[in-house]
Amino acid sequence: MKHRSYPTLAAAAGLTLVLSACGSGGTSSGASGGEPATDGTFRFAMQADPGALNPIMAASSATGEMSKLAYDYLIYQDPDTSEIKPWLAEKWEETPTSASFTIRDGVTCTDGSTLTPQTVADNINFVANPDNGSQLRGQTVPTGATATADPATRVVTVTTPAPSPFLLLNVGARLAIMCDAGLKDPTASNKKSLGTGMFELTEVVPNDHYTFQRREGYNWGPDGTTSDTPGVPKTVVAAMAPNVSTAANQLLSGELNAAPIGGPDKDRVDAANLDSVLRPNPAGQMYFNQIASNPTSDPAVRKALIQAVNLDDLTQVITAGRGVRATSLVGVEPRACVYDSVAGNIPDFDLTAAKATLDAAGWTAGADGKRSKDGKPLNLRLVYDGTDDPRNAAAELAQSAWSELGANVEVTGGDSNKIIDVILSGKDNSAWDIAWVQINTPLPSTFAAYFAGPIPAAGKNFASISNPAYEAAATKASGLTGDAACDAWAEAESEITKSFSAVPFADSVMNVYFNKAGLAFGKSYTGSALRLYQ
Repeated sequence: MKHRSYPTLAAAAGLTLVLSACGSGGTSSGASGGEPATDGTFRFAMQADPGALNPIMAASSATGEMSKLAYDYLIYQDPDTSEIKPWLAEKWEETPTSASFTIRDGVTCTDGSTLTPQTVADNINFVANPDNGSQLRGQTVPTGATATADPATRVVTVTTPAPSPFLLLNVGARLAIMCDAGLKDPTASNKKSLGTGMFELTEVVPNDHYTFQRREGYNWGPDGTTSDTPGVPKTVVAAMAPNVSTAANQLLSGELNAAPIGGPDKDRVDAANLDSVLRPNPAGQMYFNQIASNPTSDPAVRKALIQAVNLDDLTQVITAGRGVRATSLVGVEPRACVYDSVAGNIPDFDLTAAKATLDAAGWTAGADGKRSKDGKPLNLRLVYDGTDDPRNAAAELAQSAWSELGANVEVTGGDSNKIIDVILSGKDNSAWDIAWVQINTPLPSTFAAYFAGPIPAAGKNFASISNPAYEAAATKASGLTGDAACDAWAEAESEITKSFSAVPFADSVMNVYFNKAGLAFGKSYTGSALRLYQ
């Protein structure tokens, strides 16, 4: 089982980014091949308004995307290699219960104040304090975490009372750092940015656009990026463009420099030969309910259901022909660990073999082809997040395949809130047999709460999984760091897939296209990465 993970390093200064050239510039992954433009405006499409702009209070993806313009992070993780690079921190160390960061000197905030190690520690403690109501508590900052700062060495140390998997990445790469003024008044950042980022928020027009201006004197970006790096824009505009067709039109006309485009509009954008970066996301994850009263508590039933449906076809249908087979439940980049938990762990598509699997387990077919065991019919209920035509079509494809296997299949689609209520509310934990939901996370450790422990409403183990091999591997992984941790998490996830408890089968691929623009590194609109070309 091959995997790639982030390295645990005592010092990381001087390392170069894989996707960018040496020095303070670089060839963009979305460059248009021209010379870097001087100043200029970089205008990109946002699909949803962020509402709240405080990045250490709100957990929405829109807030997180926009915050990367005006706020910095302690470290940068390359999305393709998962390697960690310097940013606000020059060096770092990690143990299972601690992470320490040596903070760069000379970093300034938009209000002119200097970023101190104590300010960094205060950010972590602010999120950890339940009285502040941060949505990031328990996610980027573990519950019970505390941070201290040593002004002499400029070292900030975060500790947790118990092992906290990927503490370095959670705190270092996923927590935007707010300056003192933003910590004193968390609502102030809804009108202006109070961070150390390349750009400063200057105009807020909710549900229309947000304007940012470049800060002069910025010289601490990843890959040595400064405010004087060729191609760095002077102005950035985040424009609301929820309609994909409209965004595609504006991108092709040059009104937008960047936009994520999918669906039927992708073909005409592709025809323009614009450069792009790919953003994969989980599109198909299949969970089987193992509560004792449900037929999917039988491993033979779970195996047969996987054998009976062509996952390659299902992937193409659910992603409208624009996706790939998933190799792991961890599908959000940058992934802490990159490995394949699917290959060799689930059976190939074979309807005849699927029928034989059920025959051997006592699920026999009657004259009408429908199966039962001990007088109990094979009745299955599939619930899925079905808010678009491809997902509905995929559900129909699975229903047809499982009906041919001999099951009676009831299909229920709905928006994510409805499906989450069915599987996680605890109202009736036996009310479903198969669930298609996506747990979007870059960390394999996130799944521990879903694959072990109490069932809803007391816990998150919605599929009622009891897998001692998974629990042992997860416990082992929680006490490790670096490659050793990724080895153990890969082993843990493989225990889930080969027991047919959860099967990732599809990842969607969203293209972010660029017109006379690009990214010097990464796949998101990080302020330091934005480039304009002539």
